Amino acid sequence: MSQILCKAKRLVTQTASRKAVDNRAKLYSWHAPEVKCISKGKSRNPYEFGVKVGLAVTLKGNLIVGARSFPGNPYDGHTMHEQIEQSAILMQGLGVKP
Repeated sequence: MSQILCKAKRLVTQTASRKAVDNRAKLYSWHAPEVKCISKGKSRNPYEFGVKVGLAVTLKGNLIVGARSFPGNPYDGHTMHEQIEQSAILMQGLGVKP
């Protein structure tokens, strides 16, 4: 069965049953299968869909010096080290440390 038909079958089946199909992750986006459902705990908007992204900016916020996506739904505090490491690599030619 083609990949497109497999995705269509997953979408139809999981919509009808409101759960994942064949113990695979639920499909939230047709064109971007990496999209995840992130629980935010808000009463008005309890869920968001996408991928968590970290941005490193200058002190006054005028310039982005690093940007990175984090697959899954990691805790914000666990992404800091990787974001600083990436920014340090990108800024090493400037002789400045984040």
